[in-house]
Amino acid sequence: MDLILCFNNPQKTALISPNGTTHYEISTSKTSTSRETHGVFLSKITQSQDGAVVGEIEWEDCFTPTFVRCPLLRGLGGYVGKMGIGMTARTFLYKRSPFSDSRYFVDNDGVEYRWKTHKGVGCVLTSVHDNREIAKYTAGSRIEGFFAGEKKTFLRIQPCSLDLDLLVLSFAVMEKKRRERAGDLAGLVPHEDDDALGDGAGDGGGEA
Repeated sequence: MDLILCFNNPQKTALISPNGTTHYEISTSKTSTSRETHGVFLSKITQSQDGAVVGEIEWEDCFTPTFVRCPLLRGLGGYVGKMGIGMTARTFLYKRSPFSDSRYFVDNDGVEYRWKTHKGVGCVLTSVHDNREIAKYTAGSRIEGFFAGEKKTFLRIQPCSLDLDLLVLSFAVMEKKRRERAGDLAGLVPHEDDDALGDGAGDGGGEA
């Protein structure tokens, strides 16, 4: 299964199948609620079929760390819509080594997964238990379908038991951090951009 990014921007895009069906939308805007003297950037992941919010990323500012929220997460992580609380991104996507760029997370069945950056390929998600590839984020020219003839970035997802909501949520955090480390900020949300979907440039927040 391929989910193609309409815009090459992990903070503002739609994830679309080759036949043109939109499965998820990711929007990022600055909240109107002031934190001290400024707002905070919030990314929302919604299912296109019913508009349900399946994930939120409240990006770090100088007062708080990055929080993630999803109905599938336990504890404070499940409080979707509650600003200022949640599971920290460092807890949700944790490192085993301070010197590695790989990030790990565990689904509700206790299965551990690993996102790892591969030069020339992109981000690859594997099952830690058997090292089986679950998903790969990469780029290539589309041969057929809605985006035929265009070069697009996309998630290629293998049949698996991992809930797609968690996969997309973890990808959105992982890819933003990968671009920040690589100095590739052209596809990230600028602090002054409040549009719902766009191809803005600039930085979209601090360290997760």
